[in-house]
Amino acid sequence: MEPLRPHQQREAALTLAEAFASDPLLEILAPDPGRRVKLGPPMMSVLLAYGMRYGRVWSNDDASAVAIWLHPESGPMTMPRMLRAGMWRAPFMLGLDGMGRMSKAMSATEDFHKQVEGPHWYLMTVGTRSARQGQGLGSMLVEMGTSRADEEGVPCYLETGTDANIAFYRKRGFEVIGQADCFGHTLTGMIRRPRPPHGHAA
Repeated sequence: MEPLRPHQQREAALTLAEAFASDPLLEILAPDPGRRVKLGPPMMSVLLAYGMRYGRVWSNDDASAVAIWLHPESGPMTMPRMLRAGMWRAPFMLGLDGMGRMSKAMSATEDFHKQVEGPHWYLMTVGTRSARQGQGLGSMLVEMGTSRADEEGVPCYLETGTDANIAFYRKRGFEVIGQADCFGHTLTGMIRRPRPPHGHAA
């Protein structure tokens, strides 16, 4: 895995859009399947732009597996920063109804994130093209952040919307810290406590 190169951002956005095409988080923003297909790439482009500017974006060589991590030095996700990353386009992409849905989803998980005290790594998103799933790429991308968090002795945090993802992250040391209903979907906040680096006694 390596840092995503700027010229790969479009391919990375398509990867994440494909990976999240049927994910509850994207379904909340765009219940209509046809609109969701169109919305995915530009929304993921905004997240990628934010990650490239303020965090760490890692991928494999062809950007068919991508993760966006925010590290402790990234600072909070503020609206001015989101606007600089391209979120100013959101009202045009989502419409008034979609903006309301996004606001409710963000509010639903805000209290979970606040439970994480002090510096931490935040997994914004990770996704793999369907043709490359089952090859361990997602696990490697998750470990890119968790291993660094372990070295720094700080926790990791993420949000997810499916039981399958909860099971995936539990196997990698995350635990549920809260759940909230949002438009018929259950959004879940998860935290991973730091572990002693390999070779160090607990």
